[in-house]
Order: sequence, then C-alpha cells, then structure tokens
Amino acid sequence: MIRGFLSDVLAKWKRFRWQGLVKVWAVFMAIALVLLVESLGVHYGATRFDITYLDRNKAIPAANAIAGEKATNLLVVDSSQEGVSDAESMLDRVLLDMKVPTVTVDLAQGDEIPALKQYQTMVIAMPNLDPLGEHVLQIMQWVKKGGGVMFAMTPEKTGYLDVIGPQIGIESSTYEYVATEGITPSRDFMLGGGQTYTFSDPFKSSLSVALNDRAQVEAVSSNGRTPLVWRNAVKSGTAVMCNIGIYGKVFRGFYASAFSLLGSAMAYPVINSAAFYLDDFPSPVPSGNGKYIKRDYNMSIAEFYSQVWWPDLVRLAERYGIRFTGVMIENYGDDTKDDPVRQTDNTQFEYYGGLLLRQNGEIGYHGYNHQPLVLPNTHYSKEYAYVQWPNRKAIVASLQELIAFQKDVLPAATSSVYVPPSNILSQEARKIIGEDVPQIRAIASTYMPSDSSLPYIQEFGVAADGVVEAPRIVSGGMVGDTYMRLAAVSELNMHYVSTHFMHPDDLLDEDRGAKEGWETYRKGLEDYLDWLEQSAPSIRMQTGTECAAAVQRFSGLTVSMETTDTSWDLKLGNLTDQGWLMFRASNGTPGNVRGGSLTKLTGNLYLLKATSATVHIERKTGGAA
Repeated sequence: MIRGFLSDVLAKWKRFRWQGLVKVWAVFMAIALVLLVESLGVHYGATRFDITYLDRNKAIPAANAIAGEKATNLLVVDSSQEGVSDAESMLDRVLLDMKVPTVTVDLAQGDEIPALKQYQTMVIAMPNLDPLGEHVLQIMQWVKKGGGVMFAMTPEKTGYLDVIGPQIGIESSTYEYVATEGITPSRDFMLGGGQTYTFSDPFKSSLSVALNDRAQVEAVSSNGRTPLVWRNAVKSGTAVMCNIGIYGKVFRGFYASAFSLLGSAMAYPVINSAAFYLDDFPSPVPSGNGKYIKRDYNMSIAEFYSQVWWPDLVRLAERYGIRFTGVMIENYGDDTKDDPVRQTDNTQFEYYGGLLLRQNGEIGYHGYNHQPLVLPNTHYSKEYAYVQWPNRKAIVASLQELIAFQKDVLPAATSSVYVPPSNILSQEARKIIGEDVPQIRAIASTYMPSDSSLPYIQEFGVAADGVVEAPRIVSGGMVGDTYMRLAAVSELNMHYVSTHFMHPDDLLDEDRGAKEGWETYRKGLEDYLDWLEQSAPSIRMQTGTECAAAVQRFSGLTVSMETTDTSWDLKLGNLTDQGWLMFRASNGTPGNVRGGSLTKLTGNLYLLKATSATVHIERKTGGAA
C-alpha cells in the first residue's frame, strides 16, 4: 500500500516537472521569437491615423472660404508712409488665416473711409495718423459705441495722437524711439507668456510712451521699460495699441493675439497639431566614423545610430507622446539624367523603417536621391553643389521610383507627405507634383523666409491644386535659438501649431551641432519639448499626414459670432467632422457649451473643439476668466 502511494506521488512529480520544463521552454522560445522579430525589424503594421484626408474637392483654400462673406473688419492704410506695405502684407495674411472678412482702404490712393457702423472691428496701419484728419475723432466716437480699433503700427508723435492719446491709454509720449531687443508677453495674454523672446536684429522700433492707469498692458519689452501691446476700454468699445514696430512673418502670432482682444470675445480657426520630422530617414547609413561621434562614444556612425540615437528618440517619443514622420531617401547619388536604378541593399530601410512604424510613426517621401526637384532654369551658383533635373519626365520618374521602392521594402507603409531636400523645390516642379504625382497629398517644406531665393517657402493651407501646404517651422536641437523660439511662440498663438525637423546626420555637420555633441543636441531638443508641453499641453501630437489633414480642416473653416448679454453664438462654415478654434473671452466668462467643448489654455484664452456648425457658449458676466 505504501509502495503504491509512493509510486503514484513519483509519477505525478515527473508529470509536473515535465509540464514545468515545457512552460519554461515555451517562455524562452517566445522571448527568442520576439528578439528575432525585433532584430529583423518586420513586426509592424500600417500607421494608425487618428485623422485622415478630406477628399481633394472638399478641401478649400482659405481665400475661397471667406470669399463673398460680408466684411466685418475695415483695414485702413496709407501706402505712402514708410513701412506700411510690410505691415499691410503681414496683416492681410493674419486676417485671412483668422478668417476675418476685411475691406481695405488706402488713403494714398484716394479711397474714402466708409460708414463705420457696418463694421465690428477696424485696423489702422499707418504710423502718422494726421492723414486721417477729422476721421480720427469719428473713429473714436464709433469705438465708444462698441467698436474695436487696433492701431497696428508704432505711432508717430503728432497732433492727432496727442488728441486721442488719453482715450487709447497714453498719458504722455516723446519724439524718441527706443530699441526693442525682445518681448515679454504676460502669462495670461499668450501661450508661452511670462517668458522673454529675443529679437534677432533689434533697432529703435518702439515709441517711448507713458501709459495712464486705465491701460491694461499685455506685453512689454525685454527690459520691462517699454509697453509693446496694451488695450484700453473706451466706454462700450476697445482700443488696442501695438508698439512693436516690426512686421515680419515671425511676429504674426503677436498681432493675431492683439487683434483677438477686440470685442467681448473673439474666435478664430486654428490647426491644433504638433508634428516632428526625421529627414533622410530611413536612408543608406553612412559607413565609417564621424569625428565627434567617435570622440564622444568611440562608435562607428552605424553603431551610434542603432545604439544611441534611435533609442534616445524612442525615449523622447514615449515621454512626450511624439509620433515621428521619417522621410525616405533611396540613395545619395547625383545622377539625374539616367533612368533610376533600384537600391539593392534593403536592410537599413527595412530595419529602421520597421522600427519607426512600430512606434506608430509614419514614412514619407524625401527623394529618389538627394537632388532637389528643379529644372535647368534654376541656378545654384555657389550656394549648393546640387544637380538640376533635365526635364519633367525625369522628375516624375524619380518620384515614381521612390514610391515603388518604398512600397517594396515597407509594404505596410502609407505615405503621402513630400519633404524637399534642403527645402528646395522650384515652382515648375511644384506644379508637376500637383499634376503628375497623385500619391503626394502634402508638401512639408519651410515656413520662415530665407536669405536665399532657392527654398520653397510655404503658408499653412490648401493650394488651388488640392495639395496641402504644411510647412516646418523650427529645426534641430538648438530650438532655444533666438529666431526659432520666437517663431515657435508666434505660431503657437497664430495657428496653434508646432512643426519641427531634424536629420540623423546633424551629428556629422558642425553647422548643425556636431561639435557640441549629441548630449547637448538632445538636451536642447528636450528643452524645446518641455517648453512646448508647458505652453500648449493640449496640442495634438500627430504625424505628417495627420497634420496635413488638420490643415485641410483649418483652411476651409470660417466663423461668425453673435454676442448677447448671456451668450456667444458661433456659426461655422465648411465644418466637416470637427473644427478647432482659439476663443478669447475678454468680457465675460464662458459657461456651458453646446455643439463643442472648451479647454482653458491661459488667462481668458481657450481652445474650442467644435463638433457642430452652431456652437452656443453661455456667457457669465461680471469679469473675464
């Protein structure tokens, strides 16, 4: 009996041990399989997009969207005065993108100022107010009855300025102009407020003024001595003064924010997107060593990319919610005349492309090779050592080869965005893309002007051919740089957008941060991401396609608003599935919302998500938010 019992126990123990070994073996096999799949870089699927393109015929250019709408704003200029043409050009785009239907009158052309009662707001863009004559007094009477006027240019001290000075917040002024080296918006006025943003080329652009107690200052110079943006209640209306005196593209967000102060509330469409591009990725990895990579890591370039650079980017992506968009280069040759030749070494493309897609990132197009798409009539001179393409056929063939190669090595990739090498794209080649390469739905070149005439400078919007223009604003790891950080804060407030790009080979080029090293570069990038997260915590982290799809919706969206003592009622034109708007409540506090939802950003500034063509916002009186 005892012997039988022992035999039974022994048999059960053997079965248990065998089952345990099988389980352990299964675990090891699973781990090995995961590691094998990871090493091969093939465990990925198609990018899961949270927002996709509208049909081309449903994507509307901004100018078309507001064409025919009744003007609610009057822009008064005097083109004979110095600087007015620059200011007018900037303001035209600001008002277009804010979807403010505007009529412009030019005093230098003999235009008459129309009856003001038909307008809600007015922008005056001329430093010397004297040519307005008695209209200055009529304008201020209109403001007292509820109108909103913005003086967009640094004023000159003249008789008429002295007459209306107390009404627009000026206690006293001099004939002296002071250099403005930077701007510090108040924390409650703008996204990114409470910090100083330095100007690249400061000059004496601001009038020396002292304000009265009724003026509400929204931004001051970096030294705190000169008011740059302020507003003043004028009975039932509002006057806003801009004393910045610089009118470049990089300042648009400051003027848009100033304009939004007019009226009890204002809403304007925005994009709501942050996209991050990796140029030349995936691409053939350079062989050998990089001087500074070898210095800091004692690794080859290939080892650095796989063991340091990419793992660091993955950690940043996980920490900040980034979804990178890599844009592919098939080879780095300079042959533009012969038929394209297929790349035979797919290893790096499959490996890095697979890693990117497994992060739910996106693959876009950069080029068959790294030669920008230009024809022989484009001259590089000594600026670049690039080669032109001989004709239209060669350009189309190069793009078709890149598209076919990408589909071959990364069949799950869904691509739509083209990034021009070195941001260079001729007007002829741009036209070719729209006509002959339907796979390209969006172009992401560069937003800010350049000293060179070669880069393709873009606006955010939809072009006449249906291609989406979705430019990049800042780049690299040195985004604390004066000009780039100024551009970044401006565009957060203009379009609620942040687009950034970097290259794997930045660490091979001293001009792009190689000498400082990857640690410094990465920390600079982290500093920008920290700033972005703090300034715009609700911004959507998107891929290039999603950003372009958001631009489509922004481009066509229009807004009009009716105000009562108890509500703000918005009517949205060309709303598709959802729209995003900045909403500033200057007089009153938002309450319940129908047809959308509000997220407080800072001060009395909110992000409005609209899900209906009519949005009702309860207005609680008794002070701003």
